[in-house]
Amino acid sequence: MFISEAAALSIVREMKEITGHDINIMDGTGTIFASTDPGRVGQRHEGACQILSQKLPRLTVQEDRRPGGIRPGVNLPIQLDGETVGVIGITGNPEEVDSLGAILKRMTEIMVRDARRQAQEDLLDSARQCFIERWLFSEEPDQAELELRGNMLGIDVTARWTVVILEVLESLSPGQADASPQEMRNALFLKHIRPYLSSHPNSLCAVINQRILLLFPDRNRYEVLACVNQIRRELEGAYQAAVCGGMSAEGRRGLEIRRCYQEARTASQTARTDGGRRILRYDEVSLEFLADSIAPDIRRDLVSLVFSGCTPEERESIRSTVLLYFQYHGDVKQMADALYVHKNTVHYHLQRIQALTGYSVRDPRGSVLLYLACLSSPQEEGG
Repeated sequence: MFISEAAALSIVREMKEITGHDINIMDGTGTIFASTDPGRVGQRHEGACQILSQKLPRLTVQEDRRPGGIRPGVNLPIQLDGETVGVIGITGNPEEVDSLGAILKRMTEIMVRDARRQAQEDLLDSARQCFIERWLFSEEPDQAELELRGNMLGIDVTARWTVVILEVLESLSPGQADASPQEMRNALFLKHIRPYLSSHPNSLCAVINQRILLLFPDRNRYEVLACVNQIRRELEGAYQAAVCGGMSAEGRRGLEIRRCYQEARTASQTARTDGGRRILRYDEVSLEFLADSIAPDIRRDLVSLVFSGCTPEERESIRSTVLLYFQYHGDVKQMADALYVHKNTVHYHLQRIQALTGYSVRDPRGSVLLYLACLSSPQEEGG
């Protein structure tokens, strides 16, 4: 079969919408295997058989009144790479449909090529996903075997790979993503992601254990982070869902990529508990881990120390400003852009934090205390 039945059925339905006539696609034996008239599927098409056996460039059929005879219409060979692989037929008055023949043939051949290319890409994606799972999770990995199999799939395991994990959190407006079966949802995710990877040759994308996994070879962290943030915004816009993720601290070769995966997973988990909607690098999570390891009573004391002179509203304002300050690494311009305010307004908020708490985000000691206090939950402020 030169094309799957599902793809062929999609083509004939689309063609009928365009032409308004029933469309049939016949295989290399002249058997109808896709038709807008379901009753004809599986039947032998005499016109197609004539085209295939006599190598005809076209067959126009007038009215045939014999029982089971050929229906009137136009039939043309489907050719790929110079070879006739099937026949396309349009049913109707030959005077009405004859002019559509050449267009129908050309459109069908283009759509068949696209469908075959997509099937090949899907097969390659499936093989690469299986390889990635073996590379990351096999209990007895063999470096030499991985290199050999990787080369067959165009994957250089000896490159320095940076790993990113993305997680699509609950839908903000239930429907589109959550209503789809998991496999379909994964395929839709990949469809949105692939265009952004086109400028990063040899990068890989897969969905494993309900996590979106991105692998970038020999790229600096800033290039990777810029690309991943574009993908995050695309997915959030497409599915109206919060998207967060984690990125390994640096690229590693061979089986060391497993360490990158663990780093990305840890960073992603931290980003998720921090409210989502950002990509966190592994080398940024140390303070978050420190905050999680502090005993609850000590956290309450820390919150009380930092926010003792603040109202609940002031505490919330300080928290959002400090977390944003750390998210953008102290870049006031990026903070202003994120808040849609002037830079002077951000400077005012930062100065007000020092006035209210006695601690400055620009002082190393003060910034750590402020950040740890802001990472604590609102419930711990009541202590």
